[in-house]
Amino acid sequence: WDVTCVDAAPEPGGVAGRGGTGGATIELGVKGCWYHYKNVERVLKDIGISLDDAYGDFAETAFYSSRGLEVVSPVFSERPRLPAPLGPLVYTADRFTGLPLADRLTAFPLTKALLEFDLDDESYAKYDAISFESLCRDAGISSKLYDTFLKPVLLALLFVPPADLSSAAALSVLNNYVLAHQPDFDVRWPKRPPSDIFLRWKAVLEEDFGVAFRNSTRVSKIVYDSEWVRGVEVLAQSSSADGAEAVSADAVVLAAGAAALPKIVEASGLARTCPGLSRVGELSCASVAAVRFEAAGPEPLLLDFASNVFSGREGENIAGTFFDIGELRGEERGKVFEVDAYNAVEWMDLDEAGLLEAAKEVLAMANPAFLSAGAAEASVASAKVRSAALRWTPGIHLATPRMRPEGAPEGLYIAGDLVRNGPGEFESHLGARGLSQEKALVTGLAAGVLATRDALRRGCCQLRDVPGPMPVEPEEAHIRAAKESLLAARSFGLQF
Repeated sequence: WDVTCVDAAPEPGGVAGRGGTGGATIELGVKGCWYHYKNVERVLKDIGISLDDAYGDFAETAFYSSRGLEVVSPVFSERPRLPAPLGPLVYTADRFTGLPLADRLTAFPLTKALLEFDLDDESYAKYDAISFESLCRDAGISSKLYDTFLKPVLLALLFVPPADLSSAAALSVLNNYVLAHQPDFDVRWPKRPPSDIFLRWKAVLEEDFGVAFRNSTRVSKIVYDSEWVRGVEVLAQSSSADGAEAVSADAVVLAAGAAALPKIVEASGLARTCPGLSRVGELSCASVAAVRFEAAGPEPLLLDFASNVFSGREGENIAGTFFDIGELRGEERGKVFEVDAYNAVEWMDLDEAGLLEAAKEVLAMANPAFLSAGAAEASVASAKVRSAALRWTPGIHLATPRMRPEGAPEGLYIAGDLVRNGPGEFESHLGARGLSQEKALVTGLAAGVLATRDALRRGCCQLRDVPGPMPVEPEEAHIRAAKESLLAARSFGLQF
């Protein structure tokens, strides 16, 4: 292939590298490398960056609310491995500060849902149609467990409050990150700017594979005839609306987000002619805000843990993460901090001073000194994005596109974390689900492999078949057996 990458951002990686506090360039919106991100690890190896150089060690994560510390999650991979899902339950048993065991045990009715939600596409659609809040209420989940753990975790992972979140999407993420395998909740946080990784990756693609990059350029429409994709029209940021340029292509992998994809589909006429893309206009996006600042005082402002999850005050549908950036990078503690807020509707209209105060209120959950008069700042950086990521709302599953949308011209593929999540699309996501770098990478690699194999089928003999991305670790034997039993019972007309 001759490959051209068209990207509306000035450099690859989106907002990666836009921070500037104290000379730092870690992205605004800190993203970790989770234990099961094996494809991310492989890319780092392929471009010559050590995983240990890019990320710190696996670290404990603390969960805070307006009440203070709620629980500290250990590094599960350091503990003896127990059958799923016992590890997270056993190894956090003595770590909750105010959640009684009786409340935690109310989670067990979710076992049935976790086993059956992705048995087949019919089951997935059934769970997709109801909110996770409704599922919890019907299952008898205690309000304390819901408010203390489930709600903030899901808000932090999917950017949507459970009242507005598809049960199927919530269960798939809880399974992937918390329950499927004991170490899956372990995460390593970046200690170098992600822009370093993206720029190195770009250099390798340019120098070793001849990939051409068109940055500060957006795709305005897909060009196709009655059967095949023929390319795209692109528009440089500096061009006028009538300055579109045609770029010919035998295959197009469209890796646009939930805000841009519907615009491209509509401009291309595919919303009316392609059933698999006809509902992408129903997709909506969550808002995200990030604040990073350097403390000015002579004494450090210390956090007990470098990485933390928070939930908003009672009645607020906001959650997120906060970090001691210096500690993540192996530098001085207590000086540089970042707060990332998800579903941050209330933060969108704040100016930078207001964002800073909101961030300090979050940090004060862990250390009240952040609200003291002496907690001045030497520098501040902030970002607000109203349409940051797809909201997995109830019923949205069938509106999300398949990798090869039904009725689309041959040679058009969709990649990214908005690719359909269900079991019928396993070959597209390979078990990587949710809003994650791993899913975005897996679907991009899988789309490239699919495009290559389709080209081989069309007789492009100069191409060679290429290996695909790696799937997630298989389900443990007892989980697989339980699912097979449920499927067998269904075949006899039995329901549980």
